Amino acid sequence: MTPESATSLSVMMVPGKIPDLFPAVRALGARLGVRPRAGEVSMPLPSRPEDCPGSAPQPRILIPVRDAPPDAVQRDRLRTQGRYLARQEAWEVLARGLREADTARDAAPGGTPVARLLAEGACSDAMGSALAAVRRDDPTAARASLFALRDAIDGAERAPWLAAMLAQAHLGVAKAWATRSGGLLHRDARAQHLEAAQRLIAPFDPLEHDSPLLAALRCALLDLDPHPEHRVYDDYEDLIDLDPACPDHLRALGRDLIPQRFGDWERLDREARRTAGHTADIWGLGGYAWVWFDALAGAAPGGFANVDAELFAEGLHDILHRRPDQHMANLLAAYCGLTLSGAAVPGSARARIAGCFGWIAQDHLREVHPELWADARPVRGSTDGGERLRLGEARALSALAEHFAHQLARGRQVRFTEAGIVLTPSPCAACTLAPCSALAYPRRDQRDEDAPCLT
Repeated sequence: MTPESATSLSVMMVPGKIPDLFPAVRALGARLGVRPRAGEVSMPLPSRPEDCPGSAPQPRILIPVRDAPPDAVQRDRLRTQGRYLARQEAWEVLARGLREADTARDAAPGGTPVARLLAEGACSDAMGSALAAVRRDDPTAARASLFALRDAIDGAERAPWLAAMLAQAHLGVAKAWATRSGGLLHRDARAQHLEAAQRLIAPFDPLEHDSPLLAALRCALLDLDPHPEHRVYDDYEDLIDLDPACPDHLRALGRDLIPQRFGDWERLDREARRTAGHTADIWGLGGYAWVWFDALAGAAPGGFANVDAELFAEGLHDILHRRPDQHMANLLAAYCGLTLSGAAVPGSARARIAGCFGWIAQDHLREVHPELWADARPVRGSTDGGERLRLGEARALSALAEHFAHQLARGRQVRFTEAGIVLTPSPCAACTLAPCSALAYPRRDQRDEDAPCLT
């Protein structure tokens, strides 16, 4: 278990002291002060003792916060492009763009397929009307919105990628109906949209068209099959063979193999191991972690009883070795530090995986992407964009404050830089290790860690 490098002198952590410090850190959370935004310089601090106020300020977590990371910017741009082409009724241009992006396996920086984003943008106007009808419990109006879009496209049923675009919209509305109270009206409305999606893509074979988009839609429609448990493996094998570099497909496989869907925990683990072998050239052992990723997010005891925590942790290392970008670092940090956070028995699989937050934060995290932290744990009710970003930022800073509680309690500031984490004494607090004008977090190869046992 050896991820990539960081630098400088050793200041070893004292994990045993962390639990007693958590209450104090939570009180610190609301007073962490101004955090630097990406590309900005943090507010200057007093440099001389006489500049300090009567009571010394609390130490802070200093990390850039990027509200608009490259992945979010690219996703918005692609959706806007798709919406523009649809409003211009440039269906041939849109169909060509969908086909080229799909067959080339183009993806946004975070891994979302470009074809999916273009299709979302192209259907966004009709989807907005349909989702408003869902909120009014008006299934007729919801269907009419999408049927009007289909009628506006000449020969949509004969064009594979335009049919896939429309089918994806029907799936989105079906998911919206699934979140309603569950009455007969809602179940029937959901089923009608699923059936409409199936009719659209049925004439087109994903393998013949070399289309991960069509293959993903086929997997999403397994609910309509009379025996989905027999098809789930073959359909997902086709999808992952078509686009093994897309983690969304591996995560979807895991979601469909939980006991509440079409599998059980033992088969999920077996399939995760098999998928890891098939995708080893791309993800190493990361395929194992991706298949289990969303299946464990629900915190079902059966999942943690069957997952191989050491293999999962090694998979996280391999993912970040192959994708060492800040989107991936934030996604995995939020998963371990927030999604799986909470009470866990020491030595349990949940504690082992959640504990990976430490090395992810220390070795890989260099800035906060609030959107990913907001998504890491569902929030009841709707929130606007600004509120979601503030929530995500607060969650990230809280998780980091708990992890670095022992350093904050000693009067140090934890500063995240491109080169790594630097610990500096607060100008208004005495440093407990003198002299200590700057301290760096220990290098990975100097930490007291045991190598993972994978036997």
